[in-house]
Amino acid sequence: MFIRVAVPSPLGDLIDTPLAGSPVIPAVDVLENEQETVVIAETPGVSKEDISVTFEGDVLTFSGERKAAQVPDNPRMLMQEHHDRSFSRSLRILHDVERSTISASLENGLLRIVLPKAEAAKPRVIEVR
Repeated sequence: MFIRVAVPSPLGDLIDTPLAGSPVIPAVDVLENEQETVVIAETPGVSKEDISVTFEGDVLTFSGERKAAQVPDNPRMLMQEHHDRSFSRSLRILHDVERSTISASLENGLLRIVLPKAEAAKPRVIEVR
């Protein structure tokens, strides 16, 4: 049994949307500085061809499928814990994003999505007169 607790965040509401029949929800870290927001998700065993990343409205969604290992024909299965597993995770981003420069990379089982802040969302120093 999985229990999820929503914790308020300055980045917005977290929206988990696992695909039907899938208890797999990748662990996510969200980091922010003045220039960008970075989302890092654990996706072990998933190839870049099996991951989709979209940003629509103010919602970042990544989804994919981890495929079970290939087995020889007619095996005598003694134990099977690896299965095809689909996942989907969505995050609402509450600042303006420079959409044309969003990037995503996958290395060593970590999906890294960089969301550069739009100029209007960056902090601005205001001179006091």
